[in-house]
Amino acid sequence: MNGRTMRMIWLVLALALGLVRGAESGLRASKPEVRKEVVQAIEGQLAAFRVGERQKAYAFAAANLRAQRPMRQFLLIVENNYPEIWANTRAEFGLVRDDGARAAVRVQVFSNEGRADYDYGLVKERDGVWRIDSVLRHAPKKSDRV
Repeated sequence: MNGRTMRMIWLVLALALGLVRGAESGLRASKPEVRKEVVQAIEGQLAAFRVGERQKAYAFAAANLRAQRPMRQFLLIVENNYPEIWANTRAEFGLVRDDGARAAVRVQVFSNEGRADYDYGLVKERDGVWRIDSVLRHAPKKSDRV
């Protein structure tokens, strides 16, 4: 990738981080049915990556992300910047929080190479389906480090 592409990726990541952190301020612990829907959306995308169904994985991304990034570019970003997601073997989900329109959850994603924590942001779209709006590698606080 060239320098301009990398700068664009970092800009998108920085903006997404701001959206996730800003959205989390009004979020509350989700009801069981919302938690189930949010987890299903993320697990659906992870499962699609596991079996190589790239187009299906792309379909779990929110409409605004799909409008910004064609599938090929989306897949390159995931493959190059989210290795645990790209080659995941399983995931463990933290507390899901939502406000009815946005949701957030920390997900520990495992691959044969290791594991990483990701902060997922989701939006409930017009069709009533939760879709992934942002994914950021969680940077642990000093107190989280062993």
